[in-house]
Amino acid sequence: MRRRIAGVGMLAAAGVLALAVPAQAATGYLVVNGVPHQNPQRGCYATSSPVSLQNYTNSIVLVHAAGNCQGPVTAEVDPGQSATTFGASYFVF
Repeated sequence: MRRRIAGVGMLAAAGVLALAVPAQAATGYLVVNGVPHQNPQRGCYATSSPVSLQNYTNSIVLVHAAGNCQGPVTAEVDPGQSATTFGASYFVF
């Protein structure tokens, strides 16, 4: 009985660890309106419009028309690409 409880406990712990998603950052530099950001964390960021992006990271960046990464995507900036568009926020993957 004791082994069975220990086995269930270990399975539960493994499941929790498997579901835990570590915070990830893009590797490289993202230049937003002339300001460089080294290894930006994944997430949504506010910006002013028009927004100029130079993506020197390994991640895609989406520019959104509204704040909080809402509204239509006005630009998808792939790694190594640049864009100037209107937008109120951007999301780093």
